[in-house]
Amino acid sequence: MDPRDETPSYLVPNTDSSQYTESHRPHVYVQTLGQQARRGADENLHASDVMSVPRESPSALNGKATITVESCAPTLFMFMLNGKQEHGLLRLQQNGMKLDVYPPTMGTHKLQIFAKGNSDIYSSVLEYTLKCNYVDVGVRLPSELHQPVGPSWFSEQMGIRKPSHPDPIIHTSDGCCSVSFGVEEGISVLASLHGDDGPITEETQRRYIFQLHREKRTELKVQLPRAGKFALKIFVKKRQEPGNYAFVFNYLLCCSNTKVNWPMFPESFGNWGQDNELLEPLSGVLPANRNVPFKLKLHGVAKALVKGQDTWPLTLNSEGYWEGSCSTAGCQEVYVMVLENANHNFYSYILKYKVNDQ
Repeated sequence: MDPRDETPSYLVPNTDSSQYTESHRPHVYVQTLGQQARRGADENLHASDVMSVPRESPSALNGKATITVESCAPTLFMFMLNGKQEHGLLRLQQNGMKLDVYPPTMGTHKLQIFAKGNSDIYSSVLEYTLKCNYVDVGVRLPSELHQPVGPSWFSEQMGIRKPSHPDPIIHTSDGCCSVSFGVEEGISVLASLHGDDGPITEETQRRYIFQLHREKRTELKVQLPRAGKFALKIFVKKRQEPGNYAFVFNYLLCCSNTKVNWPMFPESFGNWGQDNELLEPLSGVLPANRNVPFKLKLHGVAKALVKGQDTWPLTLNSEGYWEGSCSTAGCQEVYVMVLENANHNFYSYILKYKVNDQ
């Protein structure tokens, strides 16, 4: 799924588009799935004065076409295949983008590429007609995989720095992975997991991710509920500003191990502190009739306990972790609770676990 770096380009000179004649205008070629489509570059391409586009046909192998566009400055791009933002991986680069397209059916497809510089509106800059006579059935991207994929100059601009995984595609053999990145001060991060074939729902799309904060870095622990391809979406928001979280980018997570069947992480409540750390248990579903060890790092807490059918206090060790164990016998749910003020008697719920049926 890696783009071909040898794709040639045509540089549009820095001059007004009205000075061009048709003979100066680059015709864009794309060879997709064994057949070739040819179309003149959109008028907006010359008006924008920032583009460099393929001059010769990039090769398409195994049901994939790769398009490379260069720009004179960091530019946001998006694409549409047959009017939908699906079936492609668009990666922003410092001066341009690379797009891998996987047409889902044989026949003719319309591919449009849009760009946004300093304006608030995307403008159409390129349009291709792709003729497909072969489909790679092994490449099925999640419908919720939005653009762009992978970190870039744009995610850095939005407050996400030095990602542990600069590549947009993450392969995992056991269904688990961990992604981390530096976060600019005052920025909150939100993540969600999306797949096309259950069991993830709108209510559980954040429960397969557990978020940790360590020394100005955010870590996302991910457990996949099954084999397949998933979109891990990253959102950010300035804490002091009203409004919703803004989408920044997503990763494509791939797992071919059909034995993968991870449960959700424990449910966290609003009092779960941003800098808290959970070492165990990470599974949100605990075995019945067992003594289960707990180990957490909690900040600003006077006391901590685990509540099932009975209550079990947690003890603060010399390393700063609260630890202990509890029995899951006779209960369907287990809670971690904390007392923030030693002078009060009110405990707050911070984590909730389910207990397996006997």
